[in-house]
Amino acid sequence: MTTKTLGVLILLLAPAAIVYLAGFNDAAHYIGLGAVLALQLGVLARPVAAFAVLLPMVYAAAAITAQSTDGVVALIVAIAAAVGAASSQGLHRGLIALLAAALLGSFEPAAGGDVIERAGYLLAGSSYGFLLAVTVLRGLHLEAQHLHPQSALGYAVLLAVLTLAAWFAAGLAGLAHPWWLPLVVVAVSDPVQQGTTRQALLRSVLGATAALVLILVIDSVAAPPLRGVLLLGALFVALSAGARRPGLFAVLLVPVLILLANHAAIHETPLDFLRAALPVFMPVLAVSALGHWLFWMLRSSSGRVAI
Repeated sequence: MTTKTLGVLILLLAPAAIVYLAGFNDAAHYIGLGAVLALQLGVLARPVAAFAVLLPMVYAAAAITAQSTDGVVALIVAIAAAVGAASSQGLHRGLIALLAAALLGSFEPAAGGDVIERAGYLLAGSSYGFLLAVTVLRGLHLEAQHLHPQSALGYAVLLAVLTLAAWFAAGLAGLAHPWWLPLVVVAVSDPVQQGTTRQALLRSVLGATAALVLILVIDSVAAPPLRGVLLLGALFVALSAGARRPGLFAVLLVPVLILLANHAAIHETPLDFLRAALPVFMPVLAVSALGHWLFWMLRSSSGRVAI
């Protein structure tokens, strides 16, 4: 298993690494992002793996409309709702990749030429990741439990509201790479209550907190070689254990994307990061916990899950 995971990891990062060593820094980052997001789609939502072609389109649409609040908000809400609705087919974890692309673009406004260039790199990476998913990993297909359509509709509304609230909060707080906050909220979310309500809420809170701690560590590391080591370690754990432990994959998703993204940390010290992040992270986490509690309490787990 370890050898196979290392092989997949080398294949996954090889194009981005080659481009980076050739001196094309920006291209390498977006190629890596596209490959990882497309692989997520292909493994966790194989029936719609071809949606990987939408990743650069969604990113470009968000980046171009980033200066128009109404436009980018409508796009993010629509994709978040689609992620929630996909729970009726057990595909929501994979479709988070599309939401990640939209959130990234919403905080990377740029001129049309720059956006098209980045989208082109994303297309190259996502095409490569899609090929890996349907060839090397064609035997790996992981779906979550299917929800009844009525429950999936409720979950779609919940994710849309939580994503929107976290997106506004992150933007107002001036966080480094603000897209991580709404993405963490969605990544650790689970429409199916595992164990008691208290255990399920505690699991989601701990997952989001663990992601925050990892982001803090990443932001304190500036040297590219060290960040590369962190990326390799996080991806290795995600690929080797994430299939059996979706909660672990959810925790590692955002840290991995931050390591792949070409974003410099704007906080001088970890304490500065916490001072900026905690005042917005805690209320958003509380709202997320309340929303999930209400969603779980309205209908029992057996009534939400389709047999």
